[in-house]
Amino acid sequence: MQNIIARYLTAAGSGTSNAELTVDITDEALKRGRLSLTCRGCTWDDSHETGGYYDDTDEQTAQRIAETLPAARKSAQEHAEKCRALPIEA
Repeated sequence: MQNIIARYLTAAGSGTSNAELTVDITDEALKRGRLSLTCRGCTWDDSHETGGYYDDTDEQTAQRIAETLPAARKSAQEHAEKCRALPIEA
């Protein structure tokens, strides 16, 4: 299960009013310990390790995410501001 924590509209999404062209930050609940960043307009992705463990309490997980989130947000926003890619529709 993936939980979207934050979403940034890309430059292409802003220019075309396509709200689906975003960079999403997700907490991969099945792979605790990492925030994943994925652009839905191009193939860019990134991740930020939270240092979490499977046996962390919910409070520990929330704290680790809170500590890692500012850097993840910065990376996602920097990419979203520059990305003008449009997905190829088959």
